Amino acid sequence: MQMENDKTMDERTFWPVPGEGLEPLALADPGGDHDEGDYAFIWPGKAAARAGIRAPARGVLRALPEHSLRFEDAPHSVIEGDNLVVLRSLRAAYQGRVKMIYIDPPYNTGRDFLYPDNYRDGAGAHPDGRYHGRWLSMMYPRLALARELLSEDGVLFVSIDDHEVHVLRLVLDELFGSRNFVAMFPWQSRTSRQNDTDLCVQHEYVLAYARRRRARLRRLKPDNQALWYREPGFAAYPEPVKSDRYRNPDNDPRGPWKADPFDAPNRRPRLTYPIRNPHTGEEFWPPPGRCWRTGPERFEALRADGRIVFGRSGRARPQLKVFLEEKRAFGEVAATWLDGVTFGTATGGTRELQALFDGEVPFAYPKPTALLRFLLRLATGPDDLVLDFFAGSGATGQAVLAQNLEDGGRRRCLLVQLPEPTGDSRWPTIADLTRERLRRAAVALGSEEGFRVWRHAPTRPARPDPWHWLPELGLPLDTRLRAVPLGAITAHALEHEGRRWLLVASEALEEAEQDALLARDMDVLVLSRRALTAAVDFRRRLEAFPETRRPELKTVPA
Repeated sequence: MQMENDKTMDERTFWPVPGEGLEPLALADPGGDHDEGDYAFIWPGKAAARAGIRAPARGVLRALPEHSLRFEDAPHSVIEGDNLVVLRSLRAAYQGRVKMIYIDPPYNTGRDFLYPDNYRDGAGAHPDGRYHGRWLSMMYPRLALARELLSEDGVLFVSIDDHEVHVLRLVLDELFGSRNFVAMFPWQSRTSRQNDTDLCVQHEYVLAYARRRRARLRRLKPDNQALWYREPGFAAYPEPVKSDRYRNPDNDPRGPWKADPFDAPNRRPRLTYPIRNPHTGEEFWPPPGRCWRTGPERFEALRADGRIVFGRSGRARPQLKVFLEEKRAFGEVAATWLDGVTFGTATGGTRELQALFDGEVPFAYPKPTALLRFLLRLATGPDDLVLDFFAGSGATGQAVLAQNLEDGGRRRCLLVQLPEPTGDSRWPTIADLTRERLRRAAVALGSEEGFRVWRHAPTRPARPDPWHWLPELGLPLDTRLRAVPLGAITAHALEHEGRRWLLVASEALEEAEQDALLARDMDVLVLSRRALTAAVDFRRRLEAFPETRRPELKTVPA
């Protein structure tokens, strides 16, 4: 697409040079010169995969209101198409804007996976290289584009199993930089025991990489609360406090509390002193290799404030009373071990789908929404944007709906799914199934949030359509358009980042319509190139306006 103010994207957008803020590629480029001793991660087909990152966006995203749910004001979008092509199309509108990306890509189990990239393995490639190479070539450009969509404090989560977790970490280290590794969460995907082999694999992984991992102030505390939310880079939000761990056995007016050990890691002389139990007279010192949390003066102040206890019996070591209401604002540190009881299992994800589809299982191995909602709490605030470009049955979309209902959030999600055939006439493709699950989930949850459906098409529609102009103009897919009559045609107005836009999806502009346009107060005017070419005098009349009143003119193909 060409526009009046087009700028060619600098290659450094993807591969920044040292000293420009983002970490460069961690491993050597196999296409460049390097010494024999260099450490390089290569596989057959990598050069072609890397070239695919810089390919331009082609085709358009066509809006399908008839397949949508409450299209006009829907905050979410479901996009049907090959995700590599769609990610290129989304780049203009969403670069640096996505807070969280979650993907559950096809696991490389040795069977074919359906993505039309057509990367070649290379003649004479080692069998192990071919086994991993096709999967890596499929993933590499998609992950590179995903990184560009993340905000500076954004994070990518990838579900993966033992087959490719080792090479996936190498790819993500190369694309994101090893310093931006966040965690590798082991997820207990099954709790039952499989008896048809010598070892029962009960886990998968969720890899997490930040666009920029925060270097300091990662833990939200009372003494950094003012800075924590403004500090650049990704840090995980704390988990909600589990209130069932708090009691109030002494009827403290400050409410429920729990007793934490008063000792802390490391040995520090100023924090190492005797504490006498007032009930027994016994003297306590910190355990070996540890110290007390505070110095003696602060300890005496805490004791005077009724915040020190000596166990339930009053005869134990000193403990600190931690009150629920004081702790609630700062939460608890999340753990990386994701057990199946708390975060759901593969079987639990299937049962959730069965509950929506009258006992049927129209999609294999959907992730449980408890797992996805944990990731949402870890990574997103109430107004953030979430992307899943291997959407499958739409579990991420359902998780967003549920989490918004629980905490009052206004998160938006973008789901991208290839229209793989299902063999079921009720939902002929997986993309159809994605949409159907979101409809049913909204009803089951009582959510009033809708979604817009888009389909990537290689050619433009026969007539101009303001909806498919949105991503081409760098406008979000949830942008609301308001119809504006202009004589015999209808324009569409919108507001974006404080600017007033007017989109005129017409192939021609009569003189009366030109007059009506010139009389309007706007900041950006968008016309089809065909209409501007036909209206010979319109550009001249527009340029005659004083600069303070002249809107920016953008054109798109018809």
